[in-house]
Amino acid sequence: MTIRLAASFFALTASLFLASAANAVDDKDIIIRKNGTKISGYVETETTLGVSYRTIRLVSGTPGAKPNQLKPNELDSIVYYGMDGGPYAKGVSERDSGNYEAAAEFFNQAALAGSREWEKVYGSINEGQCWELAKKYKEAAKAYAVVVDGFAGDPNAKPPLPAHRSWLDVKYFLGMAQAQAKDANAVKIADELEAFGRKDGISAAESRANAIRAAIAVGEGNANKFNEFMKKATVRSFDEPEVWFHFKLYCAESYRTSFKKSKEAASTYREILSGLRNDPARQAQISLGLGLTLIENDKQAALVELIKLDVMPYGSPDQKCEARYNAGRLLWDEAQLIKNNAEAMKDERKAQFVKDTERAARLVVGAAADGPPNNSNVELAKALLTSFGPDPDARKEEPKKVEPKKEPAKTEPPKPADPKKSDPKKPADPKKK
Repeated sequence: MTIRLAASFFALTASLFLASAANAVDDKDIIIRKNGTKISGYVETETTLGVSYRTIRLVSGTPGAKPNQLKPNELDSIVYYGMDGGPYAKGVSERDSGNYEAAAEFFNQAALAGSREWEKVYGSINEGQCWELAKKYKEAAKAYAVVVDGFAGDPNAKPPLPAHRSWLDVKYFLGMAQAQAKDANAVKIADELEAFGRKDGISAAESRANAIRAAIAVGEGNANKFNEFMKKATVRSFDEPEVWFHFKLYCAESYRTSFKKSKEAASTYREILSGLRNDPARQAQISLGLGLTLIENDKQAALVELIKLDVMPYGSPDQKCEARYNAGRLLWDEAQLIKNNAEAMKDERKAQFVKDTERAARLVVGAAADGPPNNSNVELAKALLTSFGPDPDARKEEPKKVEPKKEPAKTEPPKPADPKKSDPKKPADPKKK
């Protein structure tokens, strides 16, 4: 009996240990090295000196050995436990669907409610980026300031406390948001980055200062200054992909919208597409900009890019509305070009192509007309749709025959029932007595 109890106790203890071990693995972060290998552990902090992590969770309040260190040049990325759920995951989903304001709110929740470093840092960074995409630059600056002010480190501490490894990039994001909001503090951020770069010999800091000055020049409408500082802002796609994408997209949009230089804009958009990794959500952003840029000089290429955004499950409702309106306009113009050629219309295939293209234009412009109410392209789409006139090949519904109302048949009022006549009582049969 004693042996059986001991065996049972051993089995129970082993099962509890295995369950505990399984749970410990489940809540670990995944650190991915540049060589592709992975480390499962608990990340304590990310700094300019590297990533500090432990492979075994340290119980709060108990002393432990120094954590392991992974140098910054060895790190590719980190997938934190909790990124696939909660408000952070909802923020990612909304952002990739183009609902930037909703995404910003979810990322803000992650930053405020989170207890770990990554939630506060990456929640705030993503919140700021989403506000930028929604063109709300003051809100973006507030989100970035959370990281710039809270994770700058302290070089005067003993020992010195290094800044978060993303701090320099976020300081750049803050300056760019302020420049787009035409906030005078953008100049201060650029000056601080330049001084920091010269003091510590960090060329990346000086490069980011020049990028902010390029954005300030755009706000001033100074194309020469913009080109000057843009060329000094050297960023590379392979070792600083976030800053590279952000600044290159800003330059392309500035060429297209602020300075109306379609050739330079198209070249920059194509440079971004060639340097992007497999990122459909960002490719959607580039497709819209490139498509709008090519409308004047290469309508067929523009149509390809705009239709991409229409069919892809990425891009904001506003972006899709703009893409659909312009794509529909190009389709209609293409059909009319052939339609106005009497000789070409003798060809049955070309005549059918015109019909199909017009029908596609009506569908696409109709979708744009149903876009977000505050989008200026909605009214343009409605006006364009009206100018098309009715579809000659649309099925016409036959008018319903209205049958004359039949008067209800006259009914006579019911006759009153005849009063029942009471039968005279028969005399009793004497035999039954």
